[in-house]
Amino acid sequence: MPSTPDVWRCSVCGAYTESVEHCGARCRLLLDGSRRLRLSKLMSAVLRHVAPSFGLRVDREGWVSIPELVRALRPRCPWLTEEHVVAVASVDPKGRFEVRGGLIRARYGHTLDVRIRYPEDREVRRLYHGTTASRLRSIMEEGLRPMRRRMVHLTSLLEDAIVNASRWGEEPVVLEVDADRLRGCGLKVYRASPTVYLAPYVPPSCIVRVYAPQELKRLRSEV
Repeated sequence: MPSTPDVWRCSVCGAYTESVEHCGARCRLLLDGSRRLRLSKLMSAVLRHVAPSFGLRVDREGWVSIPELVRALRPRCPWLTEEHVVAVASVDPKGRFEVRGGLIRARYGHTLDVRIRYPEDREVRRLYHGTTASRLRSIMEEGLRPMRRRMVHLTSLLEDAIVNASRWGEEPVVLEVDADRLRGCGLKVYRASPTVYLAPYVPPSCIVRVYAPQELKRLRSEV
């Protein structure tokens, strides 16, 4: 698996970037890849699942104060500043986080009781979901359900679904979902980030293709 890129800040425009140079000048190193990965995972876990256990107040739409988040996480990351939190959110490739007016929230993946209003999507045609071979039979019988999360997570990128499926430590399987069929079943599709989509449920009839483990190995070798 490729290493996590460092995070840099442009000395000219102030943008956060994964590139050493920006605006024709060398950037300032803000976070190395290992600290970035650690902080991203910790932020995801806290904002999605366990914020109250860290003494954090979460409003109805999932927002948490950035200064309060920094104070809560500093025992585990003594080097942490508010800028680090904003930078990780800004460069996240999957749009996991949203920052607004001194507040931050996870965009999707919650088990906390929050109500985020996502824009309905009417354009995407094909979506993918990574899972494992051991779960395939029950999914093809019962469909995809949110389980502990509030919505079923789907992606518009096959390669992202392959990576997600491989994280389970079992034989990976990727399901291809026909988004138009979902809409035809009266199920809305929501866009949570540039590549992540949500649905309340995916019936078996909307799963139009299964990428088996052998096929995924071939596809990954071609990437």
